[in-house]
Amino acid sequence: MKLFAVVAFVAFASVLADESYDFNCMTGDSATTPCTATTAATEAEAKALAFCHGPNGDADNTYAEYGCDKCAQDVAGCMSCRSSDATTGCNTYEAPTFSFQCYVGKTKTRCPADSAGEAIACFGPAETYEGDVTALTNGGCGTCAAARTAASDAFELADCADCSKTLCNTSSAKV
Repeated sequence: MKLFAVVAFVAFASVLADESYDFNCMTGDSATTPCTATTAATEAEAKALAFCHGPNGDADNTYAEYGCDKCAQDVAGCMSCRSSDATTGCNTYEAPTFSFQCYVGKTKTRCPADSAGEAIACFGPAETYEGDVTALTNGGCGTCAAARTAASDAFELADCADCSKTLCNTSSAKV
């Protein structure tokens, strides 16, 4: 009878034993941190509990934390992912993006989010510009060089002015 009790206890204890799964999650541009998913009866169940989190990639997102586990409940801008790769995890680093506005004519226009994380760029005609090339006189989002290329070189770069603050290419159509 004692032998049966010992065997039953060992079998029961092995069922309750915590299996774990070790994996990594990104913590920034190129750094990772070791993580462990536990409290599962099997390794497969432990893998199913392996999560990383990080910013969701939306423009103007103020959430910037990367790490192990799911996002805390109701945290705006956070995204959780199941870590199926023990070495690299699932949360890849994404450079923050932001959006801004420039005038196009006299209209405030939201410019596309800058995915490269570069500075705000608006353009408009230089103070000395006397011409009437609409692609220049209206101004817009981006740099003079990009606007000139998009306008098939319809104006000279010397006639254009770049600026680097939101709505810096004033509605008076002169930068």
